[in-house]
Amino acid sequence: MTAEFDIEKIVQYLDKYKSELPNLYNWNAKIERLVELETLTKEQITVINKLSPYEKELQLKKIVGQKLNETLKTNKTLFNQLCLWVIKDWGGIITANDNDTIKLIEKFLNQDKPDFNRIASSSKVGAYLFPNKNIIYDSRVTYSLNWIILSENAGRQFFPIPEGRNSKMSAFDLNVLIRLKNIYAFQPTDIKQLDNRLFIKNADKRLFIDKKVAYYELNQLVRQINRKLWEGDSEKEKDLYYTEMLLFSIADREIFIDITKKWKELKEK
Repeated sequence: MTAEFDIEKIVQYLDKYKSELPNLYNWNAKIERLVELETLTKEQITVINKLSPYEKELQLKKIVGQKLNETLKTNKTLFNQLCLWVIKDWGGIITANDNDTIKLIEKFLNQDKPDFNRIASSSKVGAYLFPNKNIIYDSRVTYSLNWIILSENAGRQFFPIPEGRNSKMSAFDLNVLIRLKNIYAFQPTDIKQLDNRLFIKNADKRLFIDKKVAYYELNQLVRQINRKLWEGDSEKEKDLYYTEMLLFSIADREIFIDITKKWKELKEK
């Protein structure tokens, strides 16, 4: 990891929420199509749908993840269909062309540092396949993490945030908050510098991790956070999705409230 972060500060922030994760997590995906995808039986569907969203998610991570690993090299057709299920049915990303998405996944799986293009889609498959080394790179996860880094002074660089549709997160655009807190980076020494159409892009390079390595850097950081946050719990220490689920869950409630309370204090530091 090339960017430097204060892991202790990030862990300390998340620690106050981790025991509430089973109640905070509320993503409740439709799973009925997993019967035709030879992953669940109708009886299993009935049982799993009676679970809380948190317990349901843990079951899906294990069962679907195992099926993806089984079919990766033995049944490419079924593997591709499962990937599409993860992205569309589970993840709610339904507008992209299926063939383009399958090509995206193939490219993702053959890169050490995956492309940022449609990373919110491709990383969903990566996280299901290899939960001990990959997380989902989406707007809510990076929104939460960036706010923690900013508000706790836990680092000098931030993660590019994929486009999202959440109105609360849009209202308090974290990219803007990051730039305001680091306003010095945008102060020209000569007003003519503002005529350069790349002025903002060049200034952002000081603050935001390059998209070419952003997913790699995020995985490295969350691996360190996860190990420390869940220390003593062998299962949670191993699988990164516990920390990912926590970051996802607090983005538009706990983080939103924290921003509204802390911003005045933060800008005066």
